[in-house]
Amino acid sequence: MSRYARILAGIALPGVLAACSGQSTPPLYSWQNFQAQQYLYLQGKTDPLAQINVMEKDMEKARAKGLSVPPGFHAHLGLLYATEGKTDLAQQEFTQEKTLFPEATTYMDFLLKNLGQAPGSFSNSPQTQNVSAPQNTKVSS
Repeated sequence: MSRYARILAGIALPGVLAACSGQSTPPLYSWQNFQAQQYLYLQGKTDPLAQINVMEKDMEKARAKGLSVPPGFHAHLGLLYATEGKTDLAQQEFTQEKTLFPEATTYMDFLLKNLGQAPGSFSNSPQTQNVSAPQNTKVSS
């Protein structure tokens, strides 16, 4: 074999072997409709109860396939439960998110601490505050 043929074979062989292996990495998470559901929620274009139903079905599909739901799934579902006043279910979801994804602990602790304290605190409707402008005062010397 010529030197050129050996070099070409050395370059092509790993590619051919990789292509023949046929094994692909299985997905880590079952995303289902999660990203679309979050987007609809943030736009205020969805009914929380309808979204809860979709997300619960997606969670069952993931479990049936032996996959996990993605990061943020339990937190988002918990926010939906909280919006509907289901604080016990919201607490379970926030705790589950914290258990599965420890990097979310600070945020989940914040949500758990404030769960059920203010009506509408987890609502996706924009809250307006009535802030009065400071009045100009003259200082006389």
